Amino acid sequence: MSRVHKIDQGRTREASAIVQLRRASAVGRLMLGELHAPLEKIELEHYVTKPRRELKAEFAVLRSFLRGELHKFCQQNFVNVSPEKLGDLYEDIVAHNSQYRLPLSEFVKRVGQPRSNVLKGAPAHATVCLSPWGLQTEFPEMHLARDLALSYNDALDAEDARGSHGTVSWRKAKEEEFRRPLAAALSRGKFSMRMCLLSCFNLTEAFINGIAWEFVQSGDVAGLSKNQQDLLTKGQASLLDKLAKVPAIVKGQDLGPLTKDKDPLSTFRDLVKPFRDSIVHASPFSAPERFGGYDKLERVYELEMPTVTNAVELTLRIVGTIHEFVGSGPGLPAWMPSRGADGRFVVEQPHKNGMKPPRLMPNDGIGGCCVPT
Repeated sequence: MSRVHKIDQGRTREASAIVQLRRASAVGRLMLGELHAPLEKIELEHYVTKPRRELKAEFAVLRSFLRGELHKFCQQNFVNVSPEKLGDLYEDIVAHNSQYRLPLSEFVKRVGQPRSNVLKGAPAHATVCLSPWGLQTEFPEMHLARDLALSYNDALDAEDARGSHGTVSWRKAKEEEFRRPLAAALSRGKFSMRMCLLSCFNLTEAFINGIAWEFVQSGDVAGLSKNQQDLLTKGQASLLDKLAKVPAIVKGQDLGPLTKDKDPLSTFRDLVKPFRDSIVHASPFSAPERFGGYDKLERVYELEMPTVTNAVELTLRIVGTIHEFVGSGPGLPAWMPSRGADGRFVVEQPHKNGMKPPRLMPNDGIGGCCVPT
């Protein structure tokens, strides 16, 4: 082998190693939200034309510092992931203008398993979103929980706005300066209350469906009866049946933590469901006798704040009880917004990951590599 050929092989090998490390660095920084623009092009062609001495010097610096920092980053945020695995996502992220989405299951196959502090309660059916905002997770329960929280806060705001006008005579209330803002507050309040009540129902359904899906994906359904398998997979059972039966199936027990004839499910059935059905299936016809024969229009017109608050409390109780029963942890899921002493929800956007706080290494030509302290 000629000396020139050996030099070319060495140059290509060193250039490839530099590109691999720089790509891994760029992807790591993107995951941490430390980039403020799309990923820069990091191509082999840019490096193989450099003088050999320059390449060797650059590779030595990156290998002695950057690789170690990337290893720390991977160790603290992933399970058995090497820096090279981070770089494997680089081309796809660039092709999608640094806004790349993929199922969590695919992310795990291609990169590795994020640690629990990174996922912060995101379920197995979550989607991983990679963008200049960082690594984020997205899943139906997250969105619907925020729908509930935001609409409930808005309903409370509308109540406060309506109350701020004080007590005035009917004559005074009809005057323009009172009528317009009062009508606006009433309309906002009715809208927010309807949306909140619907979100309560939607959230519980997404939550129990997610639990059923994860159990089915684990492959533990072969020994179940046909009725149990249908309950888990076909989506034809009522929400109340799922809430009562799915947790027991998942835990391999005869009974779950909730039954349809006891609170909170009984009140959820008698209070939340009729309002939800009347709003979703609005009709001047009454509900069938087997469902209570109630007047659907009255449910639409008469929805008030105490009912909505009750619906929220019931929803949180149902979700929390099942969450604990299936062994996912105490209290409510981590993705559920917290509440203040006044009952309002604290909603953070978006669902932030729990990656370790970064430290910027000296500028390596692409802005540096973020690693945990």
